[in-house]
Parts: sequence; C-alpha cells; structure tokens
Amino acid sequence: MYINPISLFTFPQYYKSTQFSSILNLHSHLAFSSFYFQKIIMEKITLSLILFLFMNIFIFSFVGAVKGTSSVTQPRANKLVEAQCRSTRYPKLCVSSLSNYITTTSEPQELAHVALKVSLAKAIYTRAYVKNVCKQLEKTKSSKDYQAVKECLNQISDGVSLLFNSVKELHHLSLDKESEFVWHRSNVQTWLSTVLTNAFTCMDGISSYKLGGYKVKATIKAKVLNVAQVTSNALALFNGYAVRHKDSHHSNSGKINKP
Repeated sequence: MYINPISLFTFPQYYKSTQFSSILNLHSHLAFSSFYFQKIIMEKITLSLILFLFMNIFIFSFVGAVKGTSSVTQPRANKLVEAQCRSTRYPKLCVSSLSNYITTTSEPQELAHVALKVSLAKAIYTRAYVKNVCKQLEKTKSSKDYQAVKECLNQISDGVSLLFNSVKELHHLSLDKESEFVWHRSNVQTWLSTVLTNAFTCMDGISSYKLGGYKVKATIKAKVLNVAQVTSNALALFNGYAVRHKDSHHSNSGKINKP
C-alpha cells in the first residue's frame, strides 16, 4: 500500500491509525536492524584488519629475529654449549636441554644458572604428574601403592624446594662478598646431591609396586630419571663454574698483590 507523505500532515487521523503505526514500527525495526547489522560487519572487518596487520608485523619480526639468530648466533651458541657439556655425565641431554637458552656471550655462571632452572622446571612438571597419580591411587583400595607413590611425591617435592634454593643461592654468588663464595658453593653442591639421592630413592621405592599398571610406573620412572639426569648435568656445570671462579680469583689476587 502506498502512503503519500503529505497525508501525514493533511489527515492526522490517518497518522494515528493502527495500520500505519504497524508499518511505521516495521520500517523503524528494519532500519535499526540494517544499521545494527552493518555496524557488526564493520566492527568485524575492522577487527579482522587489525588482527591481520598485527599478525603480519609479528610474523615478519619473528622470522627476522629467527633468521638473524639461526644464521650466526645459534651455531656459535651450540658450540659453546657442546664444549661445556663435555664435562657432564649426559652430554647429549645437556646440549639438547640448554642450546635454546644460551647465547655466545654466556658465561659459565649463566650456563650453570640456566641448567639449574631447567632442572627445576623438570622437577615441577614431574611433581605435578606424580601428584595426579597419587590422587588416583588414593581412590583405590591399594593402600601400599598409594603410600609408595606418596613417599615418592614427598621426595620430588623436597627436590623442587632444593632446586629452587639452589637457583637463588647461585644468584647470591654474584652479589655477596668473595669470602662467602665457599659457603654458597657448599650449599648448592649439597642440595643438588640430595636431589639426586631423592630421585633414585623414589625410583627404587616404587619398583616393586603395580601403581595402576606398567605404563604409569614406567612413566613415573622415566620422568624422575630425567630429573636426576638434568640435575647431574647441572651439578657438573656448577662445579666447573666454581673451579673457574676460584682460579680466576686466585689469578686476580696474585696480580693485585704483585709488587
């Protein structure tokens, strides 16, 4: 039905009619819907453009950084790590776990620091897994299996605390006086040795239990063994740093005291 706009002013009663009001409401609703729909589309287009531009900037920046690192720095860093890891008991694991975090300018203390942090991360991850197994066994009737895993969990948790303290202690080595170096060194060596002892005690303690199946027990042993191996490497790298630091200190002292 066609409505002459002039009739709105000429015939007020028509303006008030139900039929016209319905048409006007429908027209307003359609106009609002069209506006709202267009607004949503524009917002989505704007958001998509922003995300597209952001992703392109991020990707190109990331690729450029990776190319710059992989072409020059990373091979040199790998050689540095390989040279330092030769003194460890598990050199291949040492290289694979540290290569991505070491630069060509890394000093022995930084290398030992990174190795300790890797050990700490592994221990935290292992603790979470063993804790989950412990919760599952607690629901079963096998109290012996639960107690064995619970004891293992306690040992791993102690290891996490000791590794965390070792990371902090190594940080103090660069801040405190030289006279306190021996004290800090002894603490780190003792704590890391205890972590190793706890790890092997855990593996021995669960060896004679089922623990919910062969796969679960094998997984626990593999994770705990990995913690022991990276901690052994960290201890070797720390000892290497301690020896170099001692030699460097004596050398500098000799130069200062030389008449």
